[in-house]
Amino acid sequence: MEPIYDDPSLRDNGVYAWGRHHPERTALISDTTGETVSFGQLLRRANSIANQLRSMGIGQGDTVASWQNNGIAQWEFFAGALQLGVLVVPISTHLTGAEAEYILQDSGAKLLVASDDLAGNIESTGAISADRRFVEGDAVDGWRPYPELRDSGAVDAPDERMAGSFMYYTSGTTGRPKGVRRALLRISPEVLATGAAFFLAKFGVEGDPGVAMLFSPGYHAAPGANTWNALNRGFTVVVLDKFDAEHVLRSIPKYGVTLINAVPTHIHRMLALPEDLRAGLDLSSLRQILVAGAKFAPPLKARAIEYFGPVVWESFAATEGFVCCVSPQEALERPGTVGRPDPESIRILAENGEVAAVGDSGAIHFKSLGGTFDYHNDTEKTAKSVSSDGFINCGDLGYLDEDGYLYIQDRRVDLIITGGVNVYPAEVEQLLAEHPAVADVAVVGVPDEEWGQNVVAAVQLDPGFTASDSLAEEIRAFCKEGLAGPKVPRAIVFESTLPRTATGKMRRNQVRDALVNARAESADSADSVS
Repeated sequence: MEPIYDDPSLRDNGVYAWGRHHPERTALISDTTGETVSFGQLLRRANSIANQLRSMGIGQGDTVASWQNNGIAQWEFFAGALQLGVLVVPISTHLTGAEAEYILQDSGAKLLVASDDLAGNIESTGAISADRRFVEGDAVDGWRPYPELRDSGAVDAPDERMAGSFMYYTSGTTGRPKGVRRALLRISPEVLATGAAFFLAKFGVEGDPGVAMLFSPGYHAAPGANTWNALNRGFTVVVLDKFDAEHVLRSIPKYGVTLINAVPTHIHRMLALPEDLRAGLDLSSLRQILVAGAKFAPPLKARAIEYFGPVVWESFAATEGFVCCVSPQEALERPGTVGRPDPESIRILAENGEVAAVGDSGAIHFKSLGGTFDYHNDTEKTAKSVSSDGFINCGDLGYLDEDGYLYIQDRRVDLIITGGVNVYPAEVEQLLAEHPAVADVAVVGVPDEEWGQNVVAAVQLDPGFTASDSLAEEIRAFCKEGLAGPKVPRAIVFESTLPRTATGKMRRNQVRDALVNARAESADSADSVS
């Protein structure tokens, strides 16, 4: 086996180097408990965890899992495992016990750390024996307390350190989640950490490290990876247990936050707060707001830049990898673009498999900065989604303009075809979001015998508006002013809430299924009456 590459010139990079050379610097702050952990403490805890994992026979190429709420322990565990050449699987805390069990089984995890409110939901952990199940927080029968993992090992660096990797699972909005497994590189964690500075520099993050704030779920690819990158750049990370719009805004001046990760839903909710509250806050410490996870409507982005200043960046990425990002200046100049990817790493393919002409829609195929990967335990999906020359197709549709800027239209699976006309739900949702009564919206295609599909909009109203037939007609009239006829929703359905993932993605499949089921029940009821 080839030796692990460890470039001496890079040994001062990364979270572990910060622990060695700047042990007093604050690494993590829990907003919930007030606990602070220095880089020196984080290093000792990470080493203890790594040595404990080694003592259990867990090492290079093995998989461990984390089913943890946002908190300091989550990042201690990541830091411990990621210096052993281990694959770390963060599991969504919004999953049911059965859904979490599926990921544990599928990933082949050999150890699990779970928060106390989640551990009791798991009936079977597959091959994970009782002595390898650790619970953070209150005691749970059949689980070992997390401090036994964190505090019982030697605090010296483990031997033969090697960079590990996260194995994130796709969100499962279009099917069962699949693990995105990247090939492990035989390099030291410090060598890999050089990529953190390179990646964050794409968003203008340069100079001395600042303060990052995490309020999105740490298990998710974008906020999780960016938080890990920030720690590797020496940032202090303030960890919030959940998102609350007012609390987030007030926490920015409190901690002097310079960097946050958000999804468009977060931005919408912060801008929806009373104007006098927002106007009274000093947010001048902010240097970057990184937005990803769902389509960022240009009007919302423009309002965000007006309020927060020229610090709002959007990236286009998937669990499978990063594609490109767009600066606030470019976003205002070219509304709707997600950036200009390397022309060698992007191609748009038409239905016939040929490269689409400039401005023409097609399937987006990209090469990721993260390198090659496969879908764990699914060679068929890997073959379908990854070409022989390394281009990835995640099902997104879009086009390139004459200057090489990329525009996202929608996901292929969400495309509506009504009377032979293609309708992109995201385009309709973008317009609907501008109506003052609309707080959130999902546009879906409902089967129709005559048209194939009908365009239907499920709308969540802003407080102060009441659902009514007249309001529905008003919203449809609003759509007619800005959309071609086939794109105008045939029906507006009012819902109290709409199902989004914790990272802001609309679960259109759930909305579609609910509408179809409601129509079927209505038809059954009518038949029984007649």
